[in-house]
Amino acid sequence: MKRAIVTGATGFLGHWLVRELLRNHISVTAVVRSKSHANQLLPENSLLQIVECPMEQYKDLPEKLSYGTGSVFYHLAWAGVSGSDRSSLNVQLANIQASGIAAEAAAAANCSAFVGVGTIMEDESLAVAATDGTRPSPGYLYGEAKHFSHLLTKTVCAQRGIPHIWAVVTNAYGEYERSPRFINTTLRKILHDEPLEFTAGTQMYDFIHVEDGAKALALIGTSGKPFQSYLIGSGQAAPLRVFVERLGKTLAPERALHFGSVPYTGVQLPIERFSIDQLTKDTGFAPRISFEEGLRRTMEWLKQERLE
Repeated sequence: MKRAIVTGATGFLGHWLVRELLRNHISVTAVVRSKSHANQLLPENSLLQIVECPMEQYKDLPEKLSYGTGSVFYHLAWAGVSGSDRSSLNVQLANIQASGIAAEAAAAANCSAFVGVGTIMEDESLAVAATDGTRPSPGYLYGEAKHFSHLLTKTVCAQRGIPHIWAVVTNAYGEYERSPRFINTTLRKILHDEPLEFTAGTQMYDFIHVEDGAKALALIGTSGKPFQSYLIGSGQAAPLRVFVERLGKTLAPERALHFGSVPYTGVQLPIERFSIDQLTKDTGFAPRISFEEGLRRTMEWLKQERLE
């Protein structure tokens, strides 16, 4: 891979991916929203081209790209990853539509492959929805929309003759994340001396530092197999309680951890679902940043952010 196009290039994982691609001397076209404050996250680099095009205008992308032929098209743009929009039907339907149009744009621009980015929430959402008697919470719309986008873009790519690859991210965390997701929220609670309350923590989880996640995505673009799905994680899944205890020992050894004080209504995914064997086999990926190192790096960034 010598060239890449990245939608959602100023998002948490997106801007890390852009930096990783540039570090490997790959020319990048970053597709961003117009006049977004987040655009300042992108580095100045002669290999970087910025194209302003919001998701609702992706049909115009092919004519906005100065090059496309031979490029790997990474689609990361997604609204409503967290917060109230996560359970908004209109927001998630718009994401699905934008994903399909992005796949068509990749084909129209003669890209060499389309790489979509999903989430382990796809599995949980489908498991809950398929279980009789359950009442899925509104937040599952996010995972369901991601899964439908997986199927939709795969079909579009097959019709248009462009290889399709889907990356399923477990739980990425790290510097520059500002969402209320688990690691970020817990670290902020430590900083603000708030109670550390959790579910019983029996559900299986995996966490990967965003720098490692970006490396995995870059490798998928180079060595991933057409119409293959890859799980991106640390390869060391465990019950959530294990990760919380490691977090407490690393960053707040004097603080009490309260397990079971928060109800959990989700499902238990099997540990086999968290395997990264296929990713390692096809791309050679191996995580480099331990959970403890990633936590320390993230906490230092959060502390610095508070001072600015």
